[in-house]
Amino acid sequence: MPLMKRKRIGVVIAFAAVAMAACAGGDEKSAGPGTAEVHVVATETGRPDISIESYSVITADRDRELPMAAEVMEIKKLYPQAMRRKDRAIFEQILARGFTFRGVKDFFNRQDYIDNRTQGPVTDWSVKYHNLVLQFVGERCLVTYRNVVTGKNDDGTTFTEFMTWADVYIREGGRWKIEAVHLIDYREEITNASSAP
Repeated sequence: MPLMKRKRIGVVIAFAAVAMAACAGGDEKSAGPGTAEVHVVATETGRPDISIESYSVITADRDRELPMAAEVMEIKKLYPQAMRRKDRAIFEQILARGFTFRGVKDFFNRQDYIDNRTQGPVTDWSVKYHNLVLQFVGERCLVTYRNVVTGKNDDGTTFTEFMTWADVYIREGGRWKIEAVHLIDYREEITNASSAP
């Protein structure tokens, strides 16, 4: 595996370890200065096909990091819009220069990912996000979450995808951008179209 890929995977693993350690305490109240807290923030996307009701921020510096978390979430909300519309301009806007994507079997660098996600017809699906958690580590933000995507295939069957993700955001050119997206777990259910009476 190339050195750059190993380093990036190492960063994601290290971020995940920090987030898990912070969550292990289980107490949302601060025990003293510099102690991490969990802040739950209500939000919405304004779109019926993309549902995000809230997100949590693990932070020991809420005055600094809650506004940054809101900025990260604005980019997060654009990501599924780019996916739905196969919108190259949005992808160019929100993906960092060194962006990488790791799926179940796929691995893409930035340009290959944009090319892959903007090909083919626009399909009809909706997505709901669960347990969205943000934590800032140095100059980056780790975002972990689950989402459920539902839609229809060309043959009339209905699909439901259950996925768990870890994303890394980095500040680039004065804006937060997505540096890495890693699929942690994936499961799909297919339902046959109902027969006409």
